[in-house]
Amino acid sequence: MTQAKSRLINVSNRLPVAIKQHGGSLRVERSPGGLASALESAWRERTGVWIGWPGSTQDAAVDQALARASKKRSYQLQAVHLNEEEVAKFYAGFANEIIWPLFHDMPSRCNFDPDYWEIYQRVNGKFAEVVSRSARPDDFTWVHDYHLMLAARPMRKAGVKGTIGFFLHIPFPSPDVFEKLPWRQPIIDAMLDYSVVGFQADRDRDNFASCVRRLLPNAKILPAHPHLIIEEGQRRTLV
Repeated sequence: MTQAKSRLINVSNRLPVAIKQHGGSLRVERSPGGLASALESAWRERTGVWIGWPGSTQDAAVDQALARASKKRSYQLQAVHLNEEEVAKFYAGFANEIIWPLFHDMPSRCNFDPDYWEIYQRVNGKFAEVVSRSARPDDFTWVHDYHLMLAARPMRKAGVKGTIGFFLHIPFPSPDVFEKLPWRQPIIDAMLDYSVVGFQADRDRDNFASCVRRLLPNAKILPAHPHLIIEEGQRRTLV
């Protein structure tokens, strides 16, 4: 008898669906391409939950539409509800006016607004709260991209017990570029709360390790070919 695989809790800024008004109700349609297509094989082998912002502020109606759409999938669709200020300052603001240009080595395009940072922390906490309501101890939680670099810590505080992985789908900058970020220390520290951190390329992993060395001098970086293990305090992160 084959042992059943653990459930997958997939967490991304957006759900892999588009919600459209159809007559007097909402209709859930699949979003083409992107992360949803990349994870098709994973969902063929596992059940679980996909957590993200649905792209709408009609909270109750959206939840009902997602519940109906989930019956046709191997995974449930679970919404993280954001208000207009959170969408503007978390997504358009911190993620796309700070992290995206900085991580692509374009610091002159960054708008280091402190309000963006406050909302970014709040929204990462909202995602963590929704994950904590869905996750079971043996689930694998997989968090995606620069929108959610802080999410592991509030997940742990909320009682999530299983492995929490993170994958960055954009480059990670060199220390000289990363140090231009006013909140570099709390971000690099929070990323080590993940059990596993993945990058697109070896260069990105090496840049991350160099930033850890510079900003967290007590951290130990150990070779585990072809990966690295970073130990800091009681934390141990595979990179």
